[in-house]
Amino acid sequence: MRNDLERRAFLRGMIALGALSVASPALAHGHADVLSKATRARLLSGDLAIYFRHAATTWSGVDRIEWPREQQRLLSDDGISQSRQIGESIKGLGAPIGDVIASPFARCRDMAEIAFGRVEERFELLGLLSDAEGRPERVAFLRQQLSTPTAGAGNRVIVSHRSNIAEVAGVSLGEGDAVLALPLGEGRFETLETLKPADWVGLVAKVGDG
Repeated sequence: MRNDLERRAFLRGMIALGALSVASPALAHGHADVLSKATRARLLSGDLAIYFRHAATTWSGVDRIEWPREQQRLLSDDGISQSRQIGESIKGLGAPIGDVIASPFARCRDMAEIAFGRVEERFELLGLLSDAEGRPERVAFLRQQLSTPTAGAGNRVIVSHRSNIAEVAGVSLGEGDAVLALPLGEGRFETLETLKPADWVGLVAKVGDG
C-alpha cells in the first residue's frame, strides 16, 4: 500500500511539473504526413493496437522487477515530457482509447499513467530479457494483444519493452517510439507504421491544418 501511495504521489508531481514545462526541442517538430490516410482513419476509428516502448529513461543499465522503485530505471525529464505530450496529442486527435496495459516496470507503468491517466499492469508484458522463465507465454500474450480485434472498444494501448515487440513483430523501437498494428484475428496482425514521440504532435497539427 505504501509503495502504491508513493508511486501515485510521484506521478501527480510529475504531471504537474510537466504541465508547467516547455516541450523539449525533440517534441517541437512532428512529421505531419507520417501516417497514410488509411492508417489515420483506423486510428480515429479505434481499430488499432498501439505498442509503445517506454519513453526516455535516466540510464541504460539492466534492472530487475523485484528492485524497489528508486533503484529501477525510471523516466527522465524528457521521458515525462514525451509521455505527457503523447497523451495530449492523442486526445487532441480524438482517437478513442480502450484498454491500456503495461509492463510492471516503473518506466512503463508511469508512461501509461502520465499519458492516459490509467493503466493495468500485466506481468505478461515483462521484458523478454528480464526473465527467461515464462518467456514463451509472454510472447504468446503479446501476439494475442496485437491480433485480437478491438471490437469497437477503442485503440488498445500496450506499453512495454523493446525485446517483446522485436520478437513478436520484428520491429526495433527507440525509447518513446510506437508501432501501430491492425489486429486481424486468429493470431494474425499487420504492422502498419512506426511513430516517434514528436510525430504525434505533427498529427495534431495536420488535423488543425485540415
